[in-house]
Amino acid sequence: MPFKDWKIWFKMLPLSLKWFVLLILIRPIADLLYFLKEVSPVLSPLYLIGILTPLIIMVSYLSSRFPKKFPSFLTDISFKLWAFIVVLNLILLLISQNKDLGLIGDIIKYINPIFIFVYLRHFIRDKKDLHGILQAFYYSASIPAFLLLYEVIFNPINVEYLSEGRGGGARMQGGYADIMNYAIYINAALLIKFYFYLRSFYIKRIGSISSLVGLGVVTVICFMGLVSIKQTSSWMVAMALGLLFVTFIVRRLQGFVLVIVLLPVIAYFAITTYTTRIEPLVEKEYEVLEGEAEIDRSFNGRMTRWRKYSNIWLDMPLVNNLIGVGSSDDENVPVMIGGGMHSDIVRMLFLGGVVGLLFYLLFLTSTLRSLRYMQLPERFIVLGVLGSILLYSVSTTPLLYAPFIYFAFPVLSYAALPKPLLAPHG
Repeated sequence: MPFKDWKIWFKMLPLSLKWFVLLILIRPIADLLYFLKEVSPVLSPLYLIGILTPLIIMVSYLSSRFPKKFPSFLTDISFKLWAFIVVLNLILLLISQNKDLGLIGDIIKYINPIFIFVYLRHFIRDKKDLHGILQAFYYSASIPAFLLLYEVIFNPINVEYLSEGRGGGARMQGGYADIMNYAIYINAALLIKFYFYLRSFYIKRIGSISSLVGLGVVTVICFMGLVSIKQTSSWMVAMALGLLFVTFIVRRLQGFVLVIVLLPVIAYFAITTYTTRIEPLVEKEYEVLEGEAEIDRSFNGRMTRWRKYSNIWLDMPLVNNLIGVGSSDDENVPVMIGGGMHSDIVRMLFLGGVVGLLFYLLFLTSTLRSLRYMQLPERFIVLGVLGSILLYSVSTTPLLYAPFIYFAFPVLSYAALPKPLLAPHG
């Protein structure tokens, strides 16, 4: 929507919803101040946001203008069962670890996604709400974008040097704690731009030169970002989003012709990018597949960690295998459910057990049932978000990054709306 319309939408929101949009807008700035936690937790904006978010959500429910949610049986029941298992494990963890107050900060981080999704099920009531939040996130992405352009053009702010086993060279991470902050905004901005371009292409039936140029500019900036951060998982997500976009745009003759015309350029950049940027990052994976390297070297060496803690998990009682490790007094439990696992799939397996992981995957995939009621652009962004979650979850922990949740969960909340609100109507 035009900025003027977005401002009108924002002003019409009650305070119980408006604060969340403001949070999305300021989050990239707050993330730049992560280092203040070394001075004092009281001074850290991230700690304050983490603590205040669930509290403000609970207060929002008290507002007379806070909207009611539209029920969705499969999504709601699978989410509630997964959330119950997670919360139960976190409570048991705090008890079993002798009420270690140091765990409270981590527990708040693990439980925040649950609060935010419950809240967004009330917030997202139609397509306009979805567009408003996506546009707010897109605006917020301009901050890391300008930061990235500054690093590329003028001077790197913070550089991490990679070993030869990880592809070699240096990668930029700006003023953020790690490169996932850049990665989330890069791929989220790319997906949002693809989505809004598809809406223009299909719904408004215009494929203007200006909109195509805008798409090209955003794609180039995102490409520069991916080159700079040198993260394999982000390259995989970006390529998947690009392929998904092509499969959707070729469904119209104009899109098919456009892809055919640009095919030589696309093929050249795809091959060049793969051989010069991606292949050095995944070369060791090929060595593992070909038997030239130990399996523990796969996934950037993460397999060593996964196998170690999986063996610990398998040695635990059956109840911990089925519904989570929270009741175990094993000293490794806090590590097993934290970001150190470098995989949300593995982390969810330990945190909720086999049952919890199945409910989590059912919650994610339950949103697919609504695809048949949507227009093509909405199908695209739902599939793009689900794909991003699952691909990132293999070797990273996207649910531990608040900006990822701010972007992905509104789309899942939209997909949980009833059929009449999803049916095509402009």
